[in-house]
Parts: sequence; structure tokens; C-alpha cells
Amino acid sequence: MLAAIIRSERLKKGLTQEELSKIVGVTQQAVAKWEAGRAMPDTALIPTLAALFDIPLSRLFGIEETGKLPAIPLNADDRPAFYRVPVIGRIPAGSPALALESFESYEDIPGSWLNSRPKEFFILSITGDSMEGARIFDGDKALIRKQNCFDNGQICAVGITGDEEEYATLKYVYELDEQFVELVPDNPKYRRKKVARAKVRIYGVLTMTYRQHN
Repeated sequence: MLAAIIRSERLKKGLTQEELSKIVGVTQQAVAKWEAGRAMPDTALIPTLAALFDIPLSRLFGIEETGKLPAIPLNADDRPAFYRVPVIGRIPAGSPALALESFESYEDIPGSWLNSRPKEFFILSITGDSMEGARIFDGDKALIRKQNCFDNGQICAVGITGDEEEYATLKYVYELDEQFVELVPDNPKYRRKKVARAKVRIYGVLTMTYRQHN
């Protein structure tokens, strides 16, 4: 797992999270999120990290280079290092499923981030600043694991059935009782929203966010 590899290699170099953040040009909080598995480095930083840690790029994707082919069980299937995952622009908030018209493109994502199950994930393009407190910013990409249930306090891709003015976004979701849930932003500019449970549609749960620089 990338989070464990970054932490392990940082400790081998005798670096603190703050020292690593200064070397690669990010915040200490960003490094902490990488190591907690709540975000992943920008793809442009992967070569920098590999060079700093003096390891091959493949190591950061959980692929060990042993110099020889590993023994493969007869029943093992070949699994690619990367999978194509669909990028969704905006999800109409009342849609019963991911809307075809919201599809933007595909991105190649390391299999280690997907547990080699790409069909269980999609990428949501973030618009707006309602989750800035969770360090989820306008223009970020969010890797979402598809599911229609949640645990209290999880950040979910969520919409409200019948709300034609809005599109599904990321929010903390809390179950208040059998009839209502609360959608909570992480920015004081926005209010919490109490919604009838029957109207809330969960598209998936956030696994990590990342940003690409052109």
C-alpha cells in the first residue's frame, strides 16, 4: 500500500513528516494524509519521491523488483499494474445511478489503490469549496468506492432526490435517526443540511483525493 511505503521509506531516511514536506514542496498535513491513506501524492511527485527514497518507481506502486520472475500459482490470474477508471464530472443529485452524460474521461490508476477491483470505483471531479476544511479543494479528483451505504462520519458522494437545483457532492454523512440523516460540509460558509433519509442517495465513499498539475 502506498501509504505504508511512503511512511516506511521516510523513516528509513530519518526524515520527519515536516522535513519530507519541505523537500517535496507540500504541507506537513499533506504528508500526514498520504501516510494515513486519506490522500495520495500528485502523480508529478512520484518520480521525486522515488529519487529521494532511492527506490524504483514500481516500489511506490507496491510492485517489488526482485530481478527474477516470482513463482505464480497455476490458478493465479494476471493483474495489470494500472486500471482505467472513469472520471465523472457532475452527478445530477437525484440520479438513481451514475449518469452517462456526466462521464468525462478515463484515468489510469494504480491497481494497488483499487485492490485490483477497478469496477468498484469511479473518480469524481470536485467543484466548489464546501469541503476545504478536509483539504478537498476545487479542481481536485476524488477516488470513490461505489456503495450505497455508509458509516457515520464518512465522506460520501451524495445527492438528494428531487433537488433539481443541485448536483451530488462530497459531504460528511451522519445518521440522526431512522428517518433523517445530516449532510455536513467542512467550511463555515455552508450550513449543515438535515434531509429525510428516503431522499438521500449515496453513490459511494471517499477513499482518497489527489490533484494533477499540467
